[in-house]
Amino acid sequence: MTKKSEKKPKICLIYTGGTIAMEKRGGRLVPPEDPKKFIKEKVTPGLEEIVDFDFYVVLNKDSTNMNPGDWTKIANTVFEKRKELGFERFVIMHGTDTMHFSSSALAFAFGKKLNFPIVFTGAQTIPMITHGDARINLLRACKVAMTDLAEVVVSFGDYIFRGCRVQKKDERRFDAFESPGYFPIGHISEEIELHPSAKTKKEEEGIDFEEKDFQPNFESGIFVVTLIPGLEPELVLPVINEERCKGVMLQSFGWGNVPNERPYSFDRMIRYMVNKLNKPVIITSQFPAHTTLGSKYDPGLKAIKAGAIPTGNMTSAAAAVKFRWVLAQIKKEIVDKKLSESDKIEEVRKRMQENYVREMD
Repeated sequence: MTKKSEKKPKICLIYTGGTIAMEKRGGRLVPPEDPKKFIKEKVTPGLEEIVDFDFYVVLNKDSTNMNPGDWTKIANTVFEKRKELGFERFVIMHGTDTMHFSSSALAFAFGKKLNFPIVFTGAQTIPMITHGDARINLLRACKVAMTDLAEVVVSFGDYIFRGCRVQKKDERRFDAFESPGYFPIGHISEEIELHPSAKTKKEEEGIDFEEKDFQPNFESGIFVVTLIPGLEPELVLPVINEERCKGVMLQSFGWGNVPNERPYSFDRMIRYMVNKLNKPVIITSQFPAHTTLGSKYDPGLKAIKAGAIPTGNMTSAAAAVKFRWVLAQIKKEIVDKKLSESDKIEEVRKRMQENYVREMD
């Protein structure tokens, strides 16, 4: 009697673009003209040996061109495929340049009640590089999706990172990502080894993800200022006065330190934005292993006293995405008259400092 073959898990494989499925044409790396055919021929051979999968093309672009509308589109695709077709495991092929933004976006969109794995992966080389990482990273990501994970993660090289704690560190090496404020939540070897801090289905047992928990929208009009010595605050005034500018993110030195010595002091600009324009200012660190919540230095403390909102030890990507996500929710609540415009700054402060998806310590 022939032994009945073991049933393989079913994965929803979503393609959005990136080097993992690019080809070389005219000396340039570009997305394929027919991604479904290209990926079937060049990327997924052998994948059917470990999983059953359905493949969906959502976007076909270099991730440099990703925008918040694309985050919403990817999130909606995951939500719809789960709701309509019952998928419980997702792998998203994505370019490396902005993968950490998109993984953060989906972490916030699905929120703290997420009880199934959403695994991002990509590659540093195109699939035609035989010793490259395109096919192996996809195979590994699918193995990661077969675990009991219940959160958004990035699977890349030998590591599994929390999707809202990761950032890109290198353009060429196969270990392209790092998690500066938090250790990897898993390692990939012969077996997939999850760290006890990884959120799993067992941990979420009895918690149902519902449609009301899904918040996939992100506000536009966020202006990011990376502080450098000698930057004059007056240079950013025309932008912050624009109606389209909804808020400013200052990428600070060290533990949230912001220049406060004239003529380079940003304190007056922060007060002007918060008190006169009713526009929030958040502070992130260019070194996110350190928290902006507990600066011991006068320049950091004075920026917070002026009205800026610290963001803990979130990465800049997670903070920027969360800022857009929080502002979109507050905007809707103001339109629905659940909040008043005068409450906006304090609501942003409260929500930016709430830990939604383990994005900060």
